[in-house]
Amino acid sequence: MPKKNILTYGHLAEGFQAFISKEYPELNCLLAKDKEDVAKLLPKAQYVAGFNFLFKMDINHLEWIHSFGAGVDSFMKLKLPEQCTLTKTKGKMGQRMSEYCLTYILQDLYKSDLYKINQASKTWEQVIPKSLSKQSVILFGTGNISTDIAQVLQPMVKNIVGVNTNGKNKEFFDVCLPFDNLDMGNLEANSIIINTLPATKETQNLFNIDFFSKLENVLFLNIGRGTSVNEDDLIKALDQKHIRQAILDVFKEEPLPQDSPLWEHPKCIVTPHISGITLLEDVKQSFKLAYEAIKAGEDHKLMVDTEKGY
Repeated sequence: MPKKNILTYGHLAEGFQAFISKEYPELNCLLAKDKEDVAKLLPKAQYVAGFNFLFKMDINHLEWIHSFGAGVDSFMKLKLPEQCTLTKTKGKMGQRMSEYCLTYILQDLYKSDLYKINQASKTWEQVIPKSLSKQSVILFGTGNISTDIAQVLQPMVKNIVGVNTNGKNKEFFDVCLPFDNLDMGNLEANSIIINTLPATKETQNLFNIDFFSKLENVLFLNIGRGTSVNEDDLIKALDQKHIRQAILDVFKEEPLPQDSPLWEHPKCIVTPHISGITLLEDVKQSFKLAYEAIKAGEDHKLMVDTEKGY
């Protein structure tokens, strides 16, 4: 049987090619050096692996695309052929995103920014920190990443609520609620909201002024997708104290434009999409799982439901 060709391109491509050459001799990994190389090599490939470099390319012949990222919204913008399977990367991203969330949650509860300011002015002011054990956390999305975060936080917080499409309970969540039956007015003041949702039509501008106006003094973290948040409404919610602080790692436009008011808002922390950066180790682990499932003709949680977009 002739070898299948798998095309890769981008900043993890060389390491990925070395991995394929060592672990999967039945595959021939084609490494594109630039976009012209992509156009030349793509017609020879049955498989593709990488971040999305396929815009304006003919992909009708592809059998499998493996995304190096956990989010696949850019691939959803392509016209994927019917026979093409799309898979995604997870690896230990959930652990790193959990650490990101925990970092900023504790920074908020322990007022670390205040003590830094007070140190500079040699001010001795004791402010009693809030206890993590008394915090309610609501996670929008109950997929792989969100479940990892829930697993880390569960032993330390008061309770964890998951919000998903059907309200089906998931491990590490105290309760799960469906979007359609969600009353944010019942959420406790001073709670923590973490968004991990993908970019879909349903999540577009989900977090808007109607949503925020039902909250009181909430800590809001967005590590899902920037398209979920109406950024103008978020600023209003910060100014009106519906949200006490916003931790934002993803944005509608990236890099975040320099004229965005989010940069300078005193209650907003901006990070440059680093909460779940893909490492080569993540790609290797997820590729192996996805490839073994594809060879066996089996379903796997890394396979994307292209109808749902995640």
